[in-house]
Amino acid sequence: MRKISANYIFPISQKPLKNGILILDDNGYIIDIIDTKGNLIESENLEFYNGILVPGFINTHCHLELSHLKNVMPKHTGLPGFLLQLSKLRVSEKDEIISNIINADKEMQRNGIVAVGDVSNNELTFETKSKSKIKYHTFIEIFDINNNTEEVLNYAYKLRETATECNLSSSIVPHAPYTVSSTLFNKIFEISRESNSIISIHNQENQDENKLYINKSGKFFESGIVPINFEATGFNSLPSIVKYLMTENNKILVHNTFTTEQDIKYANKYLTKLYWVICPNANLYIENKLPDIEMFIKNNQNITIGTDSLASNNKLSILNELITISNKFPSIPLELLLSWATINGAVSLNLNKFLGSFEKNKKPGVNLLQNINFSDMRLTDNTMVKALI
Repeated sequence: MRKISANYIFPISQKPLKNGILILDDNGYIIDIIDTKGNLIESENLEFYNGILVPGFINTHCHLELSHLKNVMPKHTGLPGFLLQLSKLRVSEKDEIISNIINADKEMQRNGIVAVGDVSNNELTFETKSKSKIKYHTFIEIFDINNNTEEVLNYAYKLRETATECNLSSSIVPHAPYTVSSTLFNKIFEISRESNSIISIHNQENQDENKLYINKSGKFFESGIVPINFEATGFNSLPSIVKYLMTENNKILVHNTFTTEQDIKYANKYLTKLYWVICPNANLYIENKLPDIEMFIKNNQNITIGTDSLASNNKLSILNELITISNKFPSIPLELLLSWATINGAVSLNLNKFLGSFEKNKKPGVNLLQNINFSDMRLTDNTMVKALI
């Protein structure tokens, strides 16, 4: 049994506790949370830390298989340029790719990440994920810009079988609105409805995605990164694909850099169980632009946090993502930021039974955040995370 305390505990399920105490069994399950009312009394075997205690972080969007591309991809190319470079540079020796995958998984563990929604276009990450302490949900991502719908579906089914053999939960999901035909969208809709699996899709990461759907213009259309026989709708991309997402499953929209308030309201009119993933450092790496996060808050949306891949980020650290948001949007309270990085991510991945908050009988992991600005209760550029459990 361990008894752990700090200047503050952020249980997420309740208000922060000053000098509170976490009591955990030897397997990391929470036995009790004690509110000392700020008056900590000496106790045998009590561990006290300067900082705040928070549940383990949830990384709702990652591409572990691209870990070998760290410091390879140029910055600020815009998404169409990034994708064209990615298709040329992602090929490498299998042993090198797997070695970097293993290192990236360990990096996330060190950074206090306990669960990940990970995108896979192949099976190279499966063995590492099956052995990891991190709980992974694998999004088997497909697209059919070459009009090869049946081929990519058959491949996705095989990947799903392999994931199951590796004891990995998985979903077959669309890559993005601009790379998936209406035929494939309908097939994925049927699959997700039948299996009640989580849906994840890259959404409005670049303005040209909206231009494509409005009038078949922009860099995606010009470069041919679109399905054959693509038809414009006259609307932004998200309203144009909502009909393919109208299931009872959790729906995770990733990036949302160019999502408008009108898009949000339209999506909420037709969709439930909707989660918006913000990957700020990747957004800055590729587009040098962030989503209007305050607009999402104003509209009471469920926000979660992702790192994207090392092809578009320098670190796989949820804390670093939170620091970036805090610096760019200083009015956002720390308690709200931490809820995005913990319970919201856990709920979106259907992992909230054990993860995401400090509650009795949960096993969420325990992170210590040090170098906090306690006077303003804010993260600083020097804030660090240490995984205690």
